[in-house]
Amino acid sequence: MADTSLSSFEDPARHRRASDIIRRYSTNRADVRDVLLAGLDVSFAKTVLDLGCGFGFMTEALARRAAPDATFIGVDACEANGPAYVRRIAATGRSARFACQHIASRLDWPDHSFDLVIASYAMYFFPDVLPEAARVLSPDGVFFAVTHTENSCRELLGAAGLPAADPRLLGNIRRFSADNGRALLTPWFAEIERVDYQNQLVFGPAEYDDFLTYLRFKLPLLLPETDPDGEIPRPLADAIRAALSHQRSISFEKKDAAFRCRGPRCR
Repeated sequence: MADTSLSSFEDPARHRRASDIIRRYSTNRADVRDVLLAGLDVSFAKTVLDLGCGFGFMTEALARRAAPDATFIGVDACEANGPAYVRRIAATGRSARFACQHIASRLDWPDHSFDLVIASYAMYFFPDVLPEAARVLSPDGVFFAVTHTENSCRELLGAAGLPAADPRLLGNIRRFSADNGRALLTPWFAEIERVDYQNQLVFGPAEYDDFLTYLRFKLPLLLPETDPDGEIPRPLADAIRAALSHQRSISFEKKDAAFRCRGPRCR
């Protein structure tokens, strides 16, 4: 795969393990999906485009809120996500199709094709597609994007003993984050609402292995040359173990934000 920053997402089982670790070690016990979707009415949505759909974690919750006869089209660069995505959406009673392709700056659908367009933890991989997301969205439709805060990524790097101040390590997330998302969306949508999920992850000495598993999953996003199946470098692993032993815990921000956008502005 050309983009090694996507490597963690090529294995749905690895992605699910990371999601489970996030839930278990979060200080905020509310389901992130419930918080970010609270009060969002998508019951009208019958046609849904899911950009960077992954295995459908956020989309599953959205699907239950969409019209009973809604059809989802999931697009993702990782072919292995296809069967898991279709099964997850089918379990909600909605239908789903999967297309394996890289998303760049052009979408292959006519204007106003979708009632709902989603990009969940993915827009930083293809921010140039925003004008197209607005174009294919119906005039009364909703664009829903979920992303991380830049500081969450910075604090994870710091917790792992990596140089959090090095801007090169934040290159991917800075393409579309909670910090710059509104500015990037404003040219293409008339109405933008932001909803935040406040959270921290806390790992104790007994959770050393889980922290390393989570770190392996996240590092390719921040350090694209990282192999998610490889070992954490020994000096780094030893430093993490020593920090857990000395400090009794490692904690860092894990905040997310959703942008709910209406009023698409086409070219």
